[in-house]
Order: sequence, then structure tokens, then C-alpha cells
Amino acid sequence: MSDPEVRRRGLDWTRIGLVIGAVAVLIAAVFGVRALSAPVEKAGAPTIAVPAPTGTRFTSPSPSPSPTGTESGSASASASANASASPSSKATSSIKASGDFDWSTATVGASGSAGTLYRYVVGVESSAKLKANSVAGTVADVLNDPRSWTGDGDVRFALVGEAKAEVRIQLASTKTAAALCGSGAQPTYTCVKGKTVVINAVQWKAAPASFAGDLDGYRTFLINHAVGQLIGKSEAQCGGKGKKAPVMMQQGAGLNGCKANLWP
Repeated sequence: MSDPEVRRRGLDWTRIGLVIGAVAVLIAAVFGVRALSAPVEKAGAPTIAVPAPTGTRFTSPSPSPSPTGTESGSASASASANASASPSSKATSSIKASGDFDWSTATVGASGSAGTLYRYVVGVESSAKLKANSVAGTVADVLNDPRSWTGDGDVRFALVGEAKAEVRIQLASTKTAAALCGSGAQPTYTCVKGKTVVINAVQWKAAPASFAGDLDGYRTFLINHAVGQLIGKSEAQCGGKGKKAPVMMQQGAGLNGCKANLWP
């Protein structure tokens, strides 16, 4: 074999070797890239799938709604109904026994000229928070009305100052009324001891169910009933269903089938 031929064949093998080497480098590069891109896992560690973000923001859970059911509503309604149904109990709690009285200073002459004259003054226990002259004006209007005890001409009444009064008409708390009327008396409504006429201030402030909320009418009845005790009128009872109740019946405690009546 001549030298030129040997040289040519050597060049051919060199070229083949270069090609093979290039191919090997290319293959190694391809597999290297794949190896780098593959996830690396530690032996024995579990694979955790992390969900892609969805764009929903985390919000704290809404608080549980407070109960709005009938139970709590009914309780409130029931409490309100009870408070409305018993105004006198509410008034009772607001009148404490102070024992101090404010006395009226107004004067009103007697109606008529015949009959026994009763000179009276009106006192209001300070804890009742009522105006003595205002109460005295109501008492005078009732006692001077011809439908009251003056109508038969046997008695008459004059509102005078404290110094000239023979009769004291006093509005008092239940406890003070009991003390004024003495043992055996029932001062829930009215009572009389000597020439002291006591009207329970609780009754003055709240008309009972028997008067259907007519407070002015109930006050008129209380005055006529209490002064009737003063002048010696006896207690009376309902004469029959549907009849007019006698004024000397304790109508504040119930009518027993009778109709409320304010006057003698």
C-alpha cells in the first residue's frame, strides 16, 4: 500500500472518530438535560401534590348566627305582657315608705249651707311624687259634686289649711297606710281611723281591671268610698249581676258581676 493511500485511510478513520465523538457528546447532553428537569425525590418521602392557585381568597368563617327563633322573642313578649298586665305592681315598687307628707295649701269652700261641715286638708306622702294641691283639687271637685255625699244635704265639705283642718285625707304608701290605720286594717285600698282618711297612693296611680283603665273614674270612686267610711257608711256588696255596684262596695277588688259605679 502506497503512502498516499495510507494517509487517506487514516484521515477517514479520524473523521469517523470525530463523528462518533460528536454523536456521543450530543446524546450525553440530551440525557443530562432530562435528568436536570426531572423532579428530585428523597428516598422514602411521600409526594405531595400542591394545587394550583385558583384566585379565591381565604376568608374567616362567618360567625354562627345568633338565635332569632321564637323562643327568645316569646320570652321578651311575655315579659312585656306581664309588665303591662300589672301596672299596680309596678307602681307599688316605685312608692317606698318615707313617712313624710306634703300638705295642701289651697282652700275651697263647702257646697251648700246645710248639713254637718267637715273641714279637711290633703296630705301626700313625699315618696309618692304627687302634688298635694293637685290631689286636693281633685278631692274638692268630687266632694262638692251634688252626685257625691253632699247631694242629700246631710253633710258638706270644705278644703282648708292644715291648721284649721279637723279631717286629714292622706295618700300614702302601703306600709305607711298600715301604720296610720293600725292593726286589723287592710290598707290595700282605703281605710279610716278616727278622722284620718287614708287612700293607698298605689291605687291612686293605677286603675284596676274592673275600671278598664279609667283612672279619673277610679279616683272619683276612691274618694267617695273612703269619705263614705268617714261619715259612717257601711260596706256593701253587689246586689246582682248587671246591676250598678254600690259605692261602698270595694270595687277595686272586683265587681262580682256588677257594673262599676263612682257615686253614692
